[in-house]
Amino acid sequence: MSALRNVRAPQLPWPLAVSSVLLVAALMAACSGAKSAFGEECDSFQPNLDDPFHAVNRTLTDPSPLDWPTADPGTVGLDSAVLEQAAEEVALSPMTASLLVVRNGKLVFERYFNGFDATDANNVHSLSKSILSVVTGIAIDEGHLTLDAQVGDVLPPNLVVNHGELTVRDLLTMAGGLEVPEPDTNYEWQPSTVPGEPSLVRAVLASPRVVAPGTEFAYNTGLTQVLAAMLTEATGMSLCQYAADRLLGPLGIDVEGWHVEPGGYLSGGFDMFMTPREIARFGQLVLDEGALGGDQIVSSSWLDQSLSPRWDLGCVQYPPIPMRYGYLWWGYDIGGHEVWIASGYGGQDMMIVDDLDLVAVITHDTTEIGGARVPMRALFYELLLQAVHGQAPPTEPTECQSSVFTLATVAADGSTPPSPVPGWPANTAGPFSPGAERLAYTELYLDYWDLYTISRNGTDIRRVTRDAVPDAMPSWSPDGTMLAFVRGEPGQSDLYLINADGSALTQLTDLDGYAHAPAWSTDGTRIAFIWGHGDIRGWGHPGELWVIDRDGSNLRQLREAPTTNPIWSPDGRQIVFDSITAAGRIGLLDLDTGTVSDLGLGFFPRWSPDGTRIAFAALDEAGGSDIFSMAANGTDRVQLTDDPNFDGLPSWTPDGTTILYWTTLAPSEV
Repeated sequence: MSALRNVRAPQLPWPLAVSSVLLVAALMAACSGAKSAFGEECDSFQPNLDDPFHAVNRTLTDPSPLDWPTADPGTVGLDSAVLEQAAEEVALSPMTASLLVVRNGKLVFERYFNGFDATDANNVHSLSKSILSVVTGIAIDEGHLTLDAQVGDVLPPNLVVNHGELTVRDLLTMAGGLEVPEPDTNYEWQPSTVPGEPSLVRAVLASPRVVAPGTEFAYNTGLTQVLAAMLTEATGMSLCQYAADRLLGPLGIDVEGWHVEPGGYLSGGFDMFMTPREIARFGQLVLDEGALGGDQIVSSSWLDQSLSPRWDLGCVQYPPIPMRYGYLWWGYDIGGHEVWIASGYGGQDMMIVDDLDLVAVITHDTTEIGGARVPMRALFYELLLQAVHGQAPPTEPTECQSSVFTLATVAADGSTPPSPVPGWPANTAGPFSPGAERLAYTELYLDYWDLYTISRNGTDIRRVTRDAVPDAMPSWSPDGTMLAFVRGEPGQSDLYLINADGSALTQLTDLDGYAHAPAWSTDGTRIAFIWGHGDIRGWGHPGELWVIDRDGSNLRQLREAPTTNPIWSPDGRQIVFDSITAAGRIGLLDLDTGTVSDLGLGFFPRWSPDGTRIAFAALDEAGGSDIFSMAANGTDRVQLTDDPNFDGLPSWTPDGTTILYWTTLAPSEV
């Protein structure tokens, strides 16, 4: 039989023994019962012998894209202008392939990018886990499996190396308790001439046990392959044929590619190729509680179970929201809405928002590595909610923010106590322009780190850069008309110049390694910066101190020892900087003599307008930091703040009487 088809020839639930004749007859009957438009194509899916555990990453073609009933966004209560803005934003990424929005069962917005169109079927990766969840529910509805069915009772003994007590529930909730090789899923394998080898199912079940099953969440793609094998054995059909007959075929979904491991089992939670319209059609079925026309494809009770939180996973960084997990579904609370997302590697996301009757799909090209990819939760938070409600969700801190940066002021001589600036937008911190009229900062928007400026009163936000490449560490020119900044990943970046209004972008350096922390000379003719090499994770890492002329010429080294945060003195003759130690020390470089003076403990040094004093931050015994000032020679240190927060990034007002700084406060205090 394996000579006729490489799709897994399912074995009847073990240990029931049958003759080979009866087994063949049962298989033929199961195969002939498939009603899907693509059921006969299941046999065409073949193992990838060069890499038996992963599909070849490519783009396939569906010559007959699904038809959808359509409507104008305005007729279903969506702002078309905001949807177009969403399309413009996601188009910044060279990896974006599609953006679709469905409301009230109508396809109201559909855009394709970077050469993709409705006929392109990409690898949806782990988005297929949520499809597997629904297929599992159908099998349970039909009595083939139960949530308590154990691996050892369903799979052949030769595959169950260990962990036969794992249940379907354990696999659906990522609670197998096994050692997890994610995110790479690189289970070890060796080429083999033995039929069915290497086996991903066996490799997973040979993994060491870490904790008891069902006790901890640990994302493990291998568990879904075990579940796929259980479905195959329990239903007596290949996963492709069962899904085609019961779920995908009735929806009109024609899977263009499906990875098969050498053992014959189709992948259960990865490496399935679908078009964006097909993904949306699946999402609409779930939104419609499993009903299609007059047919109940999967029970609504199963979907209720699947989309109920099984694990509270804490918070995601952006947007700062709580995250949970159901039966192979990711859940979030975003802007007052319960959101469930089927998500795959590289930005393959399908979102369901029941109370808005909304389905949205975003896909990306994963045939190449690199490039920003927009997560659906961020797109929904920043723009799709605006399309629904006409405004962005509240920006007040959530329970997912342990602390937020806010602007505060203190008198430079310590004569008045520190005072937070009322109404300042949370986490908006950076250097002020020379006149302290505007502040420049970096903000994550969708998946892009871009530069913004904001007025001193916390209003009039202006976007300066707009690109899928990370931008960071802005520095104002002395006349306040330009910004020098860092562009690129932290370990491979260069310096750029741009006008404060976002015009006239110019690349200043083209260096191996990273260029960080640009600082203008007082006359605006030179820029000091940090140049280093290495695999680093954040901007501001120390390196050698260099200087370059504003026109990109005359590159030269000023200091070889590890340095960061350079700032030029008002008279242009000295540079103050952080000299890297565990507690932080401030150094002073005399540009005329090349000598370096140690000014004592501290970091983030900033010159006063007249050059006589330096404001800085220093660690305190509680693990936070406070703002200080000292004379330019390191004497007369005066503590200006005394609190358990992290106070840093001081700036002087032009008259030298006030220091502005950033402090972290608990959300309830802001």
